[in-house]
Amino acid sequence: MRLVQLTAEAEQTSGPQQSALLELDRLQRQLDELREHLSNSGDSAPSEIDDETILSRLVKEILRSRRRREKVFGGELFGEPAWDILLELYAAEWTQQRLSVHGACCVSAVPDTTALRWIVRLEKEGWVERTDDPLDGRRKWLALTDRASAAMRDYLKDLSIRPV
Repeated sequence: MRLVQLTAEAEQTSGPQQSALLELDRLQRQLDELREHLSNSGDSAPSEIDDETILSRLVKEILRSRRRREKVFGGELFGEPAWDILLELYAAEWTQQRLSVHGACCVSAVPDTTALRWIVRLEKEGWVERTDDPLDGRRKWLALTDRASAAMRDYLKDLSIRPV
C-alpha cells in the first residue's frame, strides 16, 4: 500500500523531490523483496551465510542511499556522522577490511573536527575501539566493539524482516 502512495506522490511532483520519491520507491521494493525472500525461506531460519549476504547488501544500500539523499537535499539536512561511521565500520567488518580514524572522518560527511568528536564519543560509550597500526605509528585503526557489532547485526536483521 505504501509503495502505491510513494509512486503516486512521485508522479505528482517534479524535480529533486520526484527523484527522491522514486528512490524511496525503489528502496521500498528492495526491502519488500528481502522480506519476501526471508518469509519464503521455509520453516527453517536462514543460515548465517544468507544473513551475511542480506545484511551486507542492506548496509551497502543504506550507505548508497544516504549519499544519493545528500546529493538531492544537501548534506546539512541529514547529518548523522555517528551513524555513518557505525555503518561504514560494520561494512568494513563484513568485507574484512579496516577503517582508519582518518577514513572514518572522510565517510562521516562532516568536518574532521566534528567527526573526531563523534569518534571520541562512540569510543567513550563503548561502540568503537581504536588500535595502533603496527606498521605506521601515525595511523590509528577503528573497529566496532563486539557489543556494537552484535547491536548492528540485530538492528539490521530486524530492519530487513520487519512486516509492513
